Amino acid sequence: MDEYLKRTPMRTYYQDKIERFVSIGDPKAIVDFLTESSEENDESLPLQKGAWVNQIRILKKCLKGKEGFIVFEYSILRLNARIDVVLIMDNIIYSLEFKNDQDQFVPEEINQADGYGYALKNFHYESRDKLVAPLLVATRAPSSICSESSNLGIDGLFSLFKANPEKMMDYINAVSEKFGSKTPFTEEDFEKWISSPFKPTPTIIESARYIYSHNRVDEFWMFDAGEENLSKTEKTVYSLIEEAKAKQKKLICFVTGVPGAGKTLVGLDLAGKSRNNDGAENPRAIFFSGNGPLINVLTTQLGRDAMRQNPDKYPKEYRAIQDVKAFIQDLHAFKRDLLSSINYVPDENVLIFDEAQRVWDEGQMETWFQKKKSKVDLNGRSEADLLLDSLKEKPWAVIVALVGLGQDIHVGENGIKTWFLSLLRKHQDWDVAISPEIWNQNADTLSDIKSELLGLPRVKQCEGLHLTTSLRTPRAKNMSLFAEALLSNDPGAAKQALKGFDHYPIYVTRDLEKAKKWVLENRIRKERCGALYSSNGKNIRKAFKPLDNRFVARWFLDETGPDSSNSLTYAASEFDVQGLELDWVLLGWDMDMYRKNGDWHKQRMLSGRFFKESDDIQKKHILNSYRVLLTRARKGIVIYVPKENDFDDLYQLNSCYGPVYEYLKSCGIPDLADNGIPKQIEKAIVLPF
Repeated sequence: MDEYLKRTPMRTYYQDKIERFVSIGDPKAIVDFLTESSEENDESLPLQKGAWVNQIRILKKCLKGKEGFIVFEYSILRLNARIDVVLIMDNIIYSLEFKNDQDQFVPEEINQADGYGYALKNFHYESRDKLVAPLLVATRAPSSICSESSNLGIDGLFSLFKANPEKMMDYINAVSEKFGSKTPFTEEDFEKWISSPFKPTPTIIESARYIYSHNRVDEFWMFDAGEENLSKTEKTVYSLIEEAKAKQKKLICFVTGVPGAGKTLVGLDLAGKSRNNDGAENPRAIFFSGNGPLINVLTTQLGRDAMRQNPDKYPKEYRAIQDVKAFIQDLHAFKRDLLSSINYVPDENVLIFDEAQRVWDEGQMETWFQKKKSKVDLNGRSEADLLLDSLKEKPWAVIVALVGLGQDIHVGENGIKTWFLSLLRKHQDWDVAISPEIWNQNADTLSDIKSELLGLPRVKQCEGLHLTTSLRTPRAKNMSLFAEALLSNDPGAAKQALKGFDHYPIYVTRDLEKAKKWVLENRIRKERCGALYSSNGKNIRKAFKPLDNRFVARWFLDETGPDSSNSLTYAASEFDVQGLELDWVLLGWDMDMYRKNGDWHKQRMLSGRFFKESDDIQKKHILNSYRVLLTRARKGIVIYVPKENDFDDLYQLNSCYGPVYEYLKSCGIPDLADNGIPKQIEKAIVLPF
């Protein structure tokens, strides 16, 4: 065996400099080395060896005179996949998927090759600042069906090149000539690239699918070294659960964090690990949420998966969804069970409540049950009282309250203060665990009870209960700081936070068609885009159809069609998207939050022409609505601020829009028309070849 042949166990089958690869006279030496490295079974190995021979022959011919590095069979860790060949030339990463003796491009293979490029660009840490070009090479495809062009996205990922061997090098040469860097990519850089961690950032829907199937998320998710992460928070919660069980006591812990930090994921993972646990390793836990759209979307997706995987068991989708609802339950249904059953006690000792800041006060509870024509006497209980009471017969119990600070948006939702008042006044037998960071946010007025709470020996502060980093926006990890500064009338702080964004575009425009075009052009592959608006506004909904909450699952899950978010036909409000996310967002800013005399003002819009001055609670909900809307995008956002003449203006109120537009620009947000393309990466079409 040639002493120069190298591999990295569990990462590559073969790797080398391109110059040395080309110089090896006998391809058999490389094939034998690949075979020795292979994890293929005996039956498929002869076919694979033939494919390698063909790939080596093509590449040795095409790469003569080229410099760089070549890798065969590069493993995409935790995605259970291997890329046939990776080339690193001129600081550009090329992923090559070969289809030997094939004369056409098959849709599933297009998705496979495209997905490899997407995974390298978005999950492979050492490729994050490099251009990535995926190629699908059908070795017998005629040139007439090969790609004529390729878009370079804002994130530095080319759209897929469909090639035959001749076109393959035409494409590589064209990309390298136009975008290649002469900065040396050293052997040390190459070794670092080979060993790079993969850091997937799945959506909450993708995470729920994995947890439901595997009962764990640990192997699916990796976090930046040194950052606060879900693992630390989960360990903290588990230790509190074990303490409550050992000491036979009742405890509530509040898990807080910035928008998109993974609070819901913590809850789903805790519930998922106990879902099929018949032993005593983990206490039984159940996940509840009062967020109807979130429950609808997650249970529909998991139900579709279950139906597809087991059609005999689930001939109808609704049957699969019903099974899923044993894992993810609707809080309102749980409340009805509590109040309609005599001495009802949950089977589980651990109840996980998502969006716990949305807990109802006494008045809203009374209103809700009156609407249901219920004769149940609530005895002046809030939703927090009811949930704490449900566990009073348990020898020990834990409530894990997942709290989005400053995200209570419904009438009757008064944030975590409702919980604290219940724990202070009515449920003194419960221990309380909170994070010190809970006092640093200004959305809920807690200062008047802080000293009383901290003075109690049953209240303790735990560092691990707060998530500081947004996982939803890995390229804009300080998005929450930016949104908070923007909404707090601090343009200087907003502009400073914006400087920390890394290839995360955010723009403002007064042209709706340009905004739509920008979002649609930047959406690639299976990414999702969508239009958002504040439910308190009335004008923006004239530009879109308001989303009916009965169809929110279609909006989030369907790839195409008028009901899909990707069509930009229907716009979703903060109620529809809280706890969920999109890749690209078009946010319509309405007059419910407007600028006057250098400050923000909030008003309840009864229609596009009539307004009502809001009370303090309504003003808080309007502010929180925009906090939710600004933090839904994973990849980028464009804010549409209407022009004065975009809508009827009988009372000349549309003048409110101009100051909003100017303020957003003062926060460092560029106009789409002035600077619609980030300076770091040019948007380009490689055309023709």
